[in-house]
Amino acid sequence: MQELNVSDLMTRDVVSCTPDESLVDVVKTIASKRFSCLIVVENDTPIGIITERDLVEVLADTLHGVTWEQLSVKHFMTSPIVTITEDLTINEAILITRSHKIRHVPVVDATGKLTGILTQSNIVEAYYNSAAGF
Repeated sequence: MQELNVSDLMTRDVVSCTPDESLVDVVKTIASKRFSCLIVVENDTPIGIITERDLVEVLADTLHGVTWEQLSVKHFMTSPIVTITEDLTINEAILITRSHKIRHVPVVDATGKLTGILTQSNIVEAYYNSAAGF
């Protein structure tokens, strides 16, 4: 497979949320769009991520009497967040995601602004297409 950069594979149209956004709204967005995460941003800069795994914690808390209406993203997002830049090679990005044991990584520009997201699905699809000759 030819050497690819993050910019070749990343998803550019990232749906994000703010840390004060209602968790109910975030869950609805994740469910309706069939996403596995949302990037949490302030002023277009990623500050956290809310993933399916984080939502399992929310479910555990609601089973102990906390109501959904009391919760916002900032209570459950993973922060600080690991980010990468578009100019990294895919191999470099894979090393970063494996070393941090993460499946989604926000892509930022030189100023730290969100420009995309690289997911396991992006990487798997690229390797499949390469092996299949697409």
